[in-house]
Amino acid sequence: MTFADPVWFWGLTVIAPIILMQSHAIVSKRDRSSAFVAEDLRNQLIHGTSRKARAARLTILCFAYALIITAIARPQWGSEEEPSYSKGRTVMLAIDASRSMLAQDLTPNRLDRAKLAAYDLIEALPEDLIGLMAFSGSASVMVPITPDREALRESINQLDTYAVAKGGTNLAEAIKQANSTLKESEAESHALVLFTDGENLEGNAIEEASKASEDGTLIIAIGVGSEQGSVIPERSIQGRKQTFIRDENGELVKSKLDAKALEDIAKSAGGIFLRLDSKSLNSMIIQEALAQLDTKETEFRAQETPTERFVWPLSIGISLILGLLLSGLLKQSLMKPSKVVALVIILMALTGQYKQSHAGIISDSKGLYDAGEFDKAIKSYQSAITESKSTSQKAQLNLGLGASAFSANNHELALDAFGSALLSEEKSVQGIAHYNLGNTLFRKGEELLSPSNGADKTDTPPSKESIENVIKDWEGAIEHYESALSINSNNTNTKHNLDVVRKRLKELKQDEQDEQDE
Repeated sequence: MTFADPVWFWGLTVIAPIILMQSHAIVSKRDRSSAFVAEDLRNQLIHGTSRKARAARLTILCFAYALIITAIARPQWGSEEEPSYSKGRTVMLAIDASRSMLAQDLTPNRLDRAKLAAYDLIEALPEDLIGLMAFSGSASVMVPITPDREALRESINQLDTYAVAKGGTNLAEAIKQANSTLKESEAESHALVLFTDGENLEGNAIEEASKASEDGTLIIAIGVGSEQGSVIPERSIQGRKQTFIRDENGELVKSKLDAKALEDIAKSAGGIFLRLDSKSLNSMIIQEALAQLDTKETEFRAQETPTERFVWPLSIGISLILGLLLSGLLKQSLMKPSKVVALVIILMALTGQYKQSHAGIISDSKGLYDAGEFDKAIKSYQSAITESKSTSQKAQLNLGLGASAFSANNHELALDAFGSALLSEEKSVQGIAHYNLGNTLFRKGEELLSPSNGADKTDTPPSKESIENVIKDWEGAIEHYESALSINSNNTNTKHNLDVVRKRLKELKQDEQDEQDE
């Protein structure tokens, strides 16, 4: 059992002084009566509540008071999931994560430009259910169909050319798996939004697109890149030297946008083709295309919340006071029934108001985060954490602060916030904190390796000290992912990220060893 507001237990410290004062009053009253009435005549001449009755009344009142304080401290035991409903269209975003997406004919490169467009699109479709898939030689669902925008943003942010183990480009497999996932939603019509340069090296994409159309899937193909094309940078784990992919003859490989192939794919599925260039994605065209789809109300399980148990101690405490009234041990003038009823209403209102305040504070800060105003969200979460007296609320607020700081690339603040959330006694919160600590440490290491991380934005290779710090960060990330899996072993995102970081760490160490051997 945990308590949401244990600070209220300080109110129990008044019980001892009350007992002492009452005992002193009883003794003083007895001494005063002894001065006027003989001991053997006192019981006959003085009528009133006996010493034992007064002691019993005091004990019951103190116990009732302690129970009411316990109720206000909000005891929590167990957890419950309240279902949430979302009514909208079903959309799958599929982002090409092949190496050709590293081409820099769009700034900073095709993949990052596609990720920015995906961010814009999920903001433009607030009511729709969206999933995320990454593909290259194979396809992998990173986020199942969900209304959870935070999970989508986080996964898009993590997407890179290591997201899918198998290399190459297989549009057919991406369309096939996306269609299979969309059919599970049971909606009569749905959409697949493809972000790709269109270089299809495997499979028959047009055939799969036609099959998907028969299943009610509308395909919107978004061409990422230029028809002039660009060379493809090698994935240098340390950013020590900018090299480019070459073919068997030693010639530089140039990747071009295959607009014709993407137009044919979209046309075969009754969809549309759009180009993604230096301008923002025209989401209005996509919204108009999606308007023909059916909407469907879907039930989703919300995040587990602790079950409030304040009713039991509150009910017992009030019952004890009522029992004293009915037995005559408590003077009507001191505690009238109307006052008892008022006390019950006030306590219940305070608890309900606190729960609404708790939800309101988090909702306001999350609203700023959802709007992409991360700096404002950080200030809002920090202010709420300072004002909060609830340990459980602080844990939730720290998760929000960490997510906002992560999105704002403030990794140190994110690490501090997620680290504070680890202090929660709730296992589910600890698991989320461990997962996000792993993500933050990994991204922190990636930035240290980035050749554009310096002030002069040159390709200066990272120092040996930086490499050692990256290794330390990534080893820490692995530990946090493993801790998260020990709490929730079924989290596929954690398993995927753990595999990616282990692979990258192995490559980094090998690359460092090769540098030393040269």
